[in-house]
Amino acid sequence: MKRYGARRMATSAMTVLLAAALAACGGSSGAGTDEAPAEPAPKKSNEPVTLKVATWVPKENEGFQAIPKAFTKKFPNVTVEWIFVQNGPGGVYNALTESIAANDPIDVFWHNNFPDTVTKDFAEDLTPWTSKDPEFKKYPFLPGHLETFQWKGKQYALSRGNDVFVVFYNKDLLAKYGLEAPKDNWTWEDLKAMAKKATNPAEKHYGISNHSSWFQFGATVLPYVNGHADNINMLNADMTKSVADQPKVLDDLAWMQDWIKKDGIMLNPRRSKEAGVAEAQGSTWTNGQSLFHLHVSPSIAGFKTSLKFAWDVAPMPAGSKTQASLAFNNPMFVSKASKHKEEAWEFVKFWAATAEGQKLLIDAGGTFPNTNDPDIVNHFKTNKLYEGLNTAALVYSSGKAKIDPTIVGLGGTLNAGLFVPWATVKGFAEEESPYDYFPPKVEKLNKDLQELAAKFK
Repeated sequence: MKRYGARRMATSAMTVLLAAALAACGGSSGAGTDEAPAEPAPKKSNEPVTLKVATWVPKENEGFQAIPKAFTKKFPNVTVEWIFVQNGPGGVYNALTESIAANDPIDVFWHNNFPDTVTKDFAEDLTPWTSKDPEFKKYPFLPGHLETFQWKGKQYALSRGNDVFVVFYNKDLLAKYGLEAPKDNWTWEDLKAMAKKATNPAEKHYGISNHSSWFQFGATVLPYVNGHADNINMLNADMTKSVADQPKVLDDLAWMQDWIKKDGIMLNPRRSKEAGVAEAQGSTWTNGQSLFHLHVSPSIAGFKTSLKFAWDVAPMPAGSKTQASLAFNNPMFVSKASKHKEEAWEFVKFWAATAEGQKLLIDAGGTFPNTNDPDIVNHFKTNKLYEGLNTAALVYSSGKAKIDPTIVGLGGTLNAGLFVPWATVKGFAEEESPYDYFPPKVEKLNKDLQELAAKFK
């Protein structure tokens, strides 16, 4: 939701970085609800079955392929056909619709828009399994990890992974400019002050990387941690209203935009060209020319193999009121059209609710545990992927993670349609003031959000 739909064109640069990262390489009771299931779960079968699993990770990614391989060892009668689809509602929904029309439906799929997928009737109700499967009910999910994907008391998805945004920093530039590594509880003001000290246009050094992720994902958190919005993405607590037209929220957005317009610590494509720096988003980071970069945790695997300078990670900074790291907790569904729902359930359960599946997901790169199970948490902390990095900061980030509300709330695509064009083009590239951009548009957005909420009340 937040990243896709209207946001698809906005995330192309981030997708390139994340794809490179992926190519280089994942409490409360397990019962989703106490409500009695509508019907008993289907019986298991030993007949040969091919599960069609649609994801946005290419089949060539060996880390992720370890999961279906391990599943097939546990269920020898099941073959997993891994299908790559482009990010976004169009790609996934088109693939689902086409597979149904061909009478060969996809069985399991990922999607970023939970309520949209449920209300469009693409998702199977998993409650018959979550309420009765003994193995599933024993798994100690962290609070919120199941509730996130419930709709009107029923479980419709499990998490395909728990990705957290962290701030990456260049240790070589840190030393060059006499700076100390960020502490876990550092602030956005600390980040700005350090970025200023590391900005040296004569050497083409800049404090902040030339990537719109700062606006698209950092600016969505900033008003929340400053206490100017009750939710991430400039939404109120129940996600029925945008507050992107409020003066203090606009001040927060302008404060970040000033990194480009006034402070000179960050470049957009036009200013990159003028400075003689590569215009590609994120180039100042990958080329070792910026102190800080903001990206999602699966980037770690790719950065470890590709970056030619010393680097480490820090949590997203604190604001004047609180601290939060943005988390993508994306849903994985069983298709309502699936002809192999029992096997599909076993697959999503293996992925999201077994120690073996979660360890393999962690090994694949970047995802944080969905449980406080000591064995799984220790596997994360001691994973080879994080060797040499500040693992304490990663654990701290996980504890501060706040799931992007627009993934699980109605109207996330509508909200993205307002915010993303500013975050990636109007505000970032064209430098249009948030004071000019947002106020005329928020009234219509709020009307649409309220109408949508009433429709599905």
